[in-house]
Amino acid sequence: MTTPANASSTAYVLQRLRFRACLVAAGLALAVPLVGCDLAHSDFDIAVGNRTANTVSIFANGGKIGDVGSNSTATFTVEETPIGASAISTSPGPVAQVTFSAKDMTTGALSAGVAATLVKDVTTYVDVAPCVLSDAGSAPPCLSVSSVNVSVSSGTPGSQGQVCTVSLSGSGQSFNAMGGTGNVSVNASSDCVWSATSSESWLTVVRGGSGTGTGVVVYEVAANNTRQARSASLSIRGQTFTVNQTP
Repeated sequence: MTTPANASSTAYVLQRLRFRACLVAAGLALAVPLVGCDLAHSDFDIAVGNRTANTVSIFANGGKIGDVGSNSTATFTVEETPIGASAISTSPGPVAQVTFSAKDMTTGALSAGVAATLVKDVTTYVDVAPCVLSDAGSAPPCLSVSSVNVSVSSGTPGSQGQVCTVSLSGSGQSFNAMGGTGNVSVNASSDCVWSATSSESWLTVVRGGSGTGTGVVVYEVAANNTRQARSASLSIRGQTFTVNQTP
């Protein structure tokens, strides 16, 4: 003999089903607005080195991320939406495509845009250098971008980026009291960004102050009126080129 179902039990089952349906509906309702929230964004580390004579403002995709003083370095964190499948992948990590630009706050000159791919937990370096123009007028800053192969979070070599190797054609050169012009060849891997800086005002870089891959740095040595021997150096991506001058 079959026992009829209890009315209260049937009502309880129906109530549970309605409750679960409500939970599903609520979850779907929340999912739609979350798509447009910042939860889909990632933070990326940026380091900016400014080698120009004036303060510059740095922009990423047209949005200002901060100011960097003359001959100074500053670090920033930018928030961008990851692109492609990397937005949900953990290897090699989220990436974002941006265009950097810089504005000289004194002259108002704006640099050309430089495209870069940001990688999560890998610092992207933006080098701001003075542009040399053949004609008179305010020269805009010149930008170059590179990424290190060291993970910011762990401080150990990571899989992102490429190893940058640099070597110079010589270790130094000597000049007499009259000074003159010299050059040094930079041998670097194709994706390696470098710049040349002088330790003394009488040794100046006149051409090839920065580059990517192989290049040539042309420098000028001023006349020595000090009646003393002197020495200065060019620093190029961790390599040193020494210039000696007799009185």
